[in-house]
Amino acid sequence: MLNQARRIYALQEFTVEKKVKGWYYTRTSRFGRRYEEKGPYRSRASVALMIARELAREIGRRDAPYAAEE
Repeated sequence: MLNQARRIYALQEFTVEKKVKGWYYTRTSRFGRRYEEKGPYRSRASVALMIARELAREIGRRDAPYAAEE
């Protein structure tokens, strides 16, 4: 029954910053909460790939209860 439900996920937002040593990213801070910065990465493409991997893990984690029934 759950596998027929509509599944929509609002995903996290990320902030990307170019510094002298390379590209860094972090989850976007809200309500005064700070997250650990990750990097340096050599290119924008590398940063985008790392963010995509984090989002894919998040979707998998949230979708696990539905996927178990399929």
